[in-house]
Amino acid sequence: MSIEAEARFRIGMATIGQAPRDDVVPAMRAFLPPDIEIIERGALDGLTYDATRPYWAEPGQPGIITRLRDDASVLLSHARILPAMQSTVDRLFHDDGVQLVVVLCGADWSALRSERLIVNPGTLFPAIIASLAAGRRLGIIKPDAGQVEKEQARYAALGIDVVVTAASPYAGPARLDLAHTAAEQLRNSNCDLVWMTCIGMDRGMRDLVADVTGVPVVLAHALLARVVTELLDGARAGVYV
Repeated sequence: MSIEAEARFRIGMATIGQAPRDDVVPAMRAFLPPDIEIIERGALDGLTYDATRPYWAEPGQPGIITRLRDDASVLLSHARILPAMQSTVDRLFHDDGVQLVVVLCGADWSALRSERLIVNPGTLFPAIIASLAAGRRLGIIKPDAGQVEKEQARYAALGIDVVVTAASPYAGPARLDLAHTAAEQLRNSNCDLVWMTCIGMDRGMRDLVADVTGVPVVLAHALLARVVTELLDGARAGVYV
């Protein structure tokens, strides 16, 4: 689909939790062209907290954490939420008429299928971060402690010297204390670069981590928004998406 210069570009943002993600999308919009339209949908839209239980990770198993509309957080099973995410993507493309979909989760969503472009942070982020961290000690902050071991193995397999810790962005004001503790651990481990992996981590957490560690910090939602901006600039110049 070619995009006319004067046309309003419409993108979809798909969350594994519930839309709207007013903790994330406004921050991302600050990086995006002002004339685009954003349509949000969530895999758990319309469900009560108890109704989300079939999608939860089993106790002791690594999962992916997300926020619900009432600010509660839940730890989901990737396999269990995947069909709901596929339905969410399908609705954004077919019902809402978006030109591309951005997944608001750092897990790998390569299993999602569409004839149009899906921006998958799960493959995008490791490629960029591993390139930046080559030859350096990388500090990583995950949103849940249960994800630390898997993340350690992923970057170690890429030949990266990595230290992984956790700080949930869904702990209200306490998220800053958690970020401070994580930053101290990374500073004491002599990390050269910090990667804050979760889309829900905000600028306040990032600024605190940067102050404590004294090294460059990459924030997930900002990195994702900048990549999407590049895609939109090409599309609005008449390139096909």
